[in-house]
Amino acid sequence: MDARNLIENLKADLTCSICLGYFTDPVIVKCGHSFCRVCLLRCREEADATLNCPECRRVIEDSDVVPNRKLENLCTTGKRLRPHLLESMVDLYVCDHHGEKEKLFCEEDQRLLCASCLLAPGHKDHTVLPLEMAAHKCKDKIKHTLNTLQQKEEEYNVALDRVRRRGRLCKKDLYTLKVSVKVEYQKLHDFLWEEEELYLETLDQQYKNNLEKLELNKAKLSQQIQNLERMKLELEENLDKEPLEMLLDMKDTLARNEELLLQEPEVASLAWNTSSIIGLREMLMSFQSDISLDPESSNPHLILSEDLKSVKYGDVPQDLPDNKERFDVALAVLGAQTFSLGQYYWEVKVGDKTEWEVGVCKDSVRRKGQLSSLSEDLLTLESFRSGYNCFLWNSQYSIHRSQPIEKLGIFLDYDKRHIAFYDAVDGSLISNFSEIAFEGPLRPYFSLCCRKGESAPGSIMLINMGDSQ
Repeated sequence: MDARNLIENLKADLTCSICLGYFTDPVIVKCGHSFCRVCLLRCREEADATLNCPECRRVIEDSDVVPNRKLENLCTTGKRLRPHLLESMVDLYVCDHHGEKEKLFCEEDQRLLCASCLLAPGHKDHTVLPLEMAAHKCKDKIKHTLNTLQQKEEEYNVALDRVRRRGRLCKKDLYTLKVSVKVEYQKLHDFLWEEEELYLETLDQQYKNNLEKLELNKAKLSQQIQNLERMKLELEENLDKEPLEMLLDMKDTLARNEELLLQEPEVASLAWNTSSIIGLREMLMSFQSDISLDPESSNPHLILSEDLKSVKYGDVPQDLPDNKERFDVALAVLGAQTFSLGQYYWEVKVGDKTEWEVGVCKDSVRRKGQLSSLSEDLLTLESFRSGYNCFLWNSQYSIHRSQPIEKLGIFLDYDKRHIAFYDAVDGSLISNFSEIAFEGPLRPYFSLCCRKGESAPGSIMLINMGDSQ
C-alpha cells in the first residue's frame, strides 16, 4: 500500500460515519462503534425514545455511552498532520513514462501530468492547470458544495422538526377524531333506540287492539251460544206440549229463531302491521352476495335462464340426467353457493308468483321423492293464497297473514345461527330464526311449490345486488 492510501485510511479511521467529518467529542458505545456525541444524540427522535446504534442497530443505553479521549487526541493530531503529509508527498509524484515530476492536472481525465505528458495528442484540447491552481479551483468547488449541503441539511432538519411536531399532534388528532366519531354514533344510537321504542310501542298498541277485537269476538260468540241454548230450551219445551199446542206455537218459534239459525260463527283475524326499520337495508347491503342457480340440482319441470339468475315452471319436463343432486319430485333448485361460515344477504324477486318457497337448506337435503316444507332440512318462507288472502308460512312455527310480497330479502349469519326474511321493498322484517342448530354446509333454496298439480305462473328471479339500490 502506497503512502497516499495509508493517509486516506488514517483519515477514514478518524471520520464519524454520521457527519463524515473528523470526530468531535467522540464517544464509544458498548458494541464498539464510535461517533461524535452530538451526532449520536441526534439519532434519538424523541427524548424518551429508544436509541439504536447507527451501525449495527443494537439498543444503546445511556450508561453505554463512554467518552473516547484517546480518539479525540488522535483526531486532533491527524487533522494537523494531514496537510504536512500531503505536502511532503508532492515530490513523490513522478511520471512513470517520462521520469519527470507531475506538476500539472488534467480536469477531463482527472489525473496528474508531467510537462512531457502535456505534449501528448490525448491532452491537446483538455483543460490542464498547474497543480496548485487546480487544487485551489477544486477547493472552491468543495466549499460551494459544502455550502449547498449545509443549506440542504438545514432544510431537512426543518422538515424533520415539522414531522416530529406532526407526530406529537397525531395522537391529539386521533383522540379528537375518536371523540367526534363517538358523539356522532351516539346520536345515531339514540335515534335508533327511540325508533325501536316507538316500534315496540306500536306493537304493544296493536296487541291491545287485537285483544279488544278478540274480547268482542268472544262476547259475540258467547251471546250467540246463549241464544242457541235458549232456542234449544224453547224447542225442548215445545216437545212436551200437546200436539195441537205444539203445532200452533211451532211457526212462531221457528220464525223467531230463523235469523239465529242462518248465522255462522266468526273468528276474528289478528292484524299485525310491520313497519320499515330505518337503515336496515343499508346495513344488510354490506353483506350482499352474488347468488346463482345450480342447474345440476334443478327439477326437470323448472326452466333456468342462461345467466342462472331466474327460474320458471314448464308443463313439459325437460330431458335431463337423473343425477343424485337433482330434485325429481319437489319443484326446487338450489343456489350454486355453499355457506359454512360468515354473513350473507341476497334478494329475490317473486313478483306476481302466487306460490313460492325461498330460504336455505342443508346441503344434504333430500333430493328424491316428496319434500315437506316442515322438513328439518329446510329453513324457508313459503307463500300461498286462499281466496283473496295471501299467507306466509314460516317453516318452523307459524302462519302470518300478509300482503303479497314483491321482493324478498334473505340474511344468513352462519356463525350466530341466525336467518331472517325481509320485505326488500319497504325494509320491514317478515320473520326470523335464531339459535338454529346448523349442521354442515347450507345452500340457498328456491321452489315453485305448485299445489294440487296446478301449474304456477310467473318466475323467481335473483336480483343483481349492484342494480338493486
